Amino acid sequence: MKNYFLKWVFGFFVLLSLDLFMEGLVFEWLGWNSTTKNDWFFILWWGLVVVWFIFGLVIFIKKLKKSN
Repeated sequence: MKNYFLKWVFGFFVLLSLDLFMEGLVFEWLGWNSTTKNDWFFILWWGLVVVWFIFGLVIFIKKLKKSN
């Protein structure tokens, strides 16, 4: 259970580093910062964060019920 929780939290850090990489390097290189061209990325990124949260929470609750 603890191992799963650590993987779940690590996933959030991966998503955060993806966002920081895209914002700091890729969008700067493309000149997309402070424009509307990068809105699609942020919509997809927040969608992934929400899906990761809900999926992880559901699995975590199932594991809790199964262990009891």
